[in-house]
Amino acid sequence: MRISSRIWIVIAAGIAAIIALTVWYFYFKENGEGENGNTAMGASATYEIELSLNERDEFQIRTVIEVANETERPFDDIGFYFVPNALNSDETPDLPQEAAETAISSIKVGDEEVEYELENNELLVELAEPLEPGEKEAIQVLYSLALPENGMRLSQDGNNFFLAQWYPMLAQFDNGWDIEPFDMDGESYHTGFGDFRIDYQLPREYLVASSATDGEVKPSVSGTLEGDRIKDFYLALMDPEEWIHETVSVEGAELRLFMPDDPELLEESAVMAEAAYVFFEERIGDNPFPELDIVGNDGYMEYPNIIEVATTWEALDSVLVHEIAHQWFYYIVGNDPFEDAWIDESITEFAASLFLSDYYGDEEYGFSSAEAAANAYRQEKYANLPLDEFAGAQYLSTVYGAAPLTLRNFFEERGGQEEALQFLSAYYREFQFDYVNTDKFKQFFEAYFEGDQSGFLDSWLK
Repeated sequence: MRISSRIWIVIAAGIAAIIALTVWYFYFKENGEGENGNTAMGASATYEIELSLNERDEFQIRTVIEVANETERPFDDIGFYFVPNALNSDETPDLPQEAAETAISSIKVGDEEVEYELENNELLVELAEPLEPGEKEAIQVLYSLALPENGMRLSQDGNNFFLAQWYPMLAQFDNGWDIEPFDMDGESYHTGFGDFRIDYQLPREYLVASSATDGEVKPSVSGTLEGDRIKDFYLALMDPEEWIHETVSVEGAELRLFMPDDPELLEESAVMAEAAYVFFEERIGDNPFPELDIVGNDGYMEYPNIIEVATTWEALDSVLVHEIAHQWFYYIVGNDPFEDAWIDESITEFAASLFLSDYYGDEEYGFSSAEAAANAYRQEKYANLPLDEFAGAQYLSTVYGAAPLTLRNFFEERGGQEEALQFLSAYYREFQFDYVNTDKFKQFFEAYFEGDQSGFLDSWLK
């Protein structure tokens, strides 16, 4: 997630593990889902997108989204997050940035144009006939999009375009389409893993970085991007004259780094990225994707197979490592970032702090960002509040500060960092390409460790 650079600046397994894994495996077989909500998505999607950029910096976009009903009840409509529509002061009062400009020209189901409702970032497409369980339907959306200058996430910076949350994203169906209003403080949308094909046409050559496997770094004016099992698809189009780049081969993957014209920062970022990636691969688990793009645009954000990182020396390691760790905890192990933001943000910050402690041989420094966040503002008692129940900066101090430190303190009395990493590895193996909520995490935690852990868990997880 993106947070202010000022805060960032100040700021295999043994026998016992095998026994524990066996215990929690059968525990889950018997107990199933927890009481705090369904972690399945209820629907899945395949996306085919045609995107073109004109000389006026406007995108024309055609999306065809094949939606599969994976519930036991029919759908009368289809719900999507369409975030660009919320990026203006009418839909999001006190929006601290320029507005995006978007207009939907038509929506079709099959060959028939249909009615739809669009409010804030909620797009509901009406169906002439219910979509029955097990059936699929193709939704076509035609729209235009102009990005906000220097926006957060979705942004244009001069002749560079950073497309985040830019297309209709299928929402979760849980007794209705579960779509929250847009929230700038965190990621308020929850989407499932999908398959993507994107064909693009550009008016001039750009460097392309995306959630797909892009391959050799070279400018292009057109191409096709394809990727499977992607939660939300990110695309960056960068002016070749403004960026330098380096590719590092590591652990069967390519790390492609893009930075403004600062060779020293690029080289140091490459060294740190390689070390962090190897650490998470070896100590937590294999990342099955062959490419990770790292873009130095001060976005401080994670997306599938691509991250936005800092361009300042002071924030280089803490931001870079945190966003790399998100590929394990947010992407491959998923969660609802509105209802349970702590599951990806707190666990990611904990994992990043473990790496930095090991890398520098200094636990105090490794957890310095978490300590700074925890001490910056008053904390909430519970880390697992929904996004809209945190009072402003208390989200930062609780989720990025108090919760990672609580986990650190727990493991300091139970084997330290080695045990912490074994736990994270078991957790990662269990929930790859799945979704976790607070109750599911508690069940796993209780089954993994001997003895009753409810006192500890209930002290910071509501």
